[in-house]
Amino acid sequence: MAVYCGWDIGGVHLKLSQLSLGCGAMAPIRSRVVPFEIWRDPGSLETRLRDLLKEITADPGARHAVAGHALTMTAELSDAFATRDDGVRAILAAAGRALRGASVRVLRHDGGLIPLAEAGRRPADVAAANWMATARLAALAAGSGPAILIDVGSTTADIIPLVGGRPAPAGHTDMERLASGELVYSGLLRTPPSSFVSRVPLAGGWCRVSPEHFTQTADVYRLLGRIGEAQYTVPTPDGRGKGREDSAARLARLVCSDPGALGPEAIEALARFLEDRQIDQLADGVEQALSRDPMRGTRRAIVAGAGAFLAEGAARRAGLRPERLSHLLEDHLVGEGWDAAAPSAALAILLAEACGEPWAATILG
Repeated sequence: MAVYCGWDIGGVHLKLSQLSLGCGAMAPIRSRVVPFEIWRDPGSLETRLRDLLKEITADPGARHAVAGHALTMTAELSDAFATRDDGVRAILAAAGRALRGASVRVLRHDGGLIPLAEAGRRPADVAAANWMATARLAALAAGSGPAILIDVGSTTADIIPLVGGRPAPAGHTDMERLASGELVYSGLLRTPPSSFVSRVPLAGGWCRVSPEHFTQTADVYRLLGRIGEAQYTVPTPDGRGKGREDSAARLARLVCSDPGALGPEAIEALARFLEDRQIDQLADGVEQALSRDPMRGTRRAIVAGAGAFLAEGAARRAGLRPERLSHLLEDHLVGEGWDAAAPSAALAILLAEACGEPWAATILG
């Protein structure tokens, strides 16, 4: 058995996926997502990476079978670092110490994998490249026809055109992708509703919202039952609990009120309105990407991420037929929930391909 590990080091979560090969045509894949706000304690990244590796390779057989690691990141944008290049180098250094003695490669924006030392010399080539891992896997799963990847995570959404079995992005850096509509700062958990609405319907009229950090989209989807408490993996704005009552209280603060004054029906209606407007925001990015010449006539969306249901809603609003990435690969991969950590899972598969694994050729060949 050979085990390939894909790491996605984000600003608020660490994601590790473990792909095990040599067990037959169906490859087991396990993904683990743990909260870690890097700006609070950047110096502990090395320890957290080491602990996560121990957890996912607790089986001695799996630990000794690890053939290599591949990593990508978005945490370099954290204001814990003076510049993005400083952030990239600090993250690579921590990973190198945590994985000392192992083979480690880093994902570039073009989808290639380079040695850790080379990545440190070329930080701009590897910063915020995690979307490319998912895009490469989704493009090959989609086949030759045009499609669009919509991957909604906790903080952002990646919207990537796929043409001829390959990603066809208009931009590669975060700024280029923001301009092209391929990066939308809107996600399942951490997005302040005031970033996509300026007013909400209330008592037969419209009420302006407060832009204070009273609430976030995790409260919307906790109240509506779209996520459970276990999926609320970020801190709450007020430091209180993650139950539906606490989420309702935070949502009421959006209009400077509380649940006793608004009532449960009004708060639920508010949450439904916010979900609808967030889907509109995501659909705007999808429609912008679809307006490019290679994408005209596209009817298909590949969706993934912790917020895949939002991706499905945005796809339908843009007139596309959504398909889950996990469903497209169900004949090759065994494991539940790996597409919620899609970049790290895809990276493990790309690493297996780079190492010449025959199994990987059935997906990536």
